This record gives sequence, structure tokens and C-alpha cells, in this order.
Amino acid sequence: MNNTVNRADRLSNTRAIAAVVLAAVMMATQGQRMDDGGGGPLSWAITGITTIVFLVWASGVFRGTALRTVLNDESSDANRKRSLTLAFWTMMVTAIVCYALTYIKDYGPRDAIQVIVIVGISTALLSFGVMERRQAHS
Repeated sequence: MNNTVNRADRLSNTRAIAAVVLAAVMMATQGQRMDDGGGGPLSWAITGITTIVFLVWASGVFRGTALRTVLNDESSDANRKRSLTLAFWTMMVTAIVCYALTYIKDYGPRDAIQVIVIVGISTALLSFGVMERRQAHS
């Protein structure tokens, strides 16, 4: 059991760092993906596939039941719920800002959708990673 706890601690730490890095990469590459037509299908596919792969890997789906149980404990569930709540509200504020910006500059709905989705995913990943790291060091 002690070995399982140690593996879960290592994986939790790696998961937290990976979440922060993925969020930073998504935010940093956002500007490259903006154009007159919004993000193209390849751009959306890469974002979707990357996010799904991270979620499947981070949840421990392909790990043993004992490891998955220790990895996804109550505190990780609470961090996940707080991150999703924060992401929801961040996306709502971003949608309002995108709407307000249409009075200044006319841009397409694809650009707005892209910004809203990336802000939401990045917020959830970043906040989850930070909360998990903070919890690990307390």
C-alpha cells in the first residue's frame, strides 16, 4: 500500500505540473491561431485531442483501481470542482467582454468562441494545477 501511495504522490505532482504547462502552452499559442476565419479545423482538433489525452491520463483511467483511488481522493475532487467553477465564471466574463468588444472592432464568432473556450480550458487547468501543487506542499 505504501508503494501505491508513493506512486500516487509522484503522479499527482506530475499531473499538477503538466496541467500548468498545458495551460501556459494553450494561452501562449492562442495568438498564432487567431485569423480572419478563427481557428481552423486542425487547430480545433489539436486542442480537443490534447485536452482529451490529458484528461484521460490525469484521471488515471489506465492505472490500477487502488492507485486511481488514492490519486483521485476527496481533495483532488474538491480541487477539480473549484477549478471547473472558476473556469465557468471566467468563460462567462470572457463572453461578456467579447460581446462588448464587438462595439469597438468587428470580428467573427469563431474568434470569440475560440477565445472563450481556450480561456475556460486554460483557467481550469491552471487553477487545478496550482491547487494540487499547493496542497502537495502544505
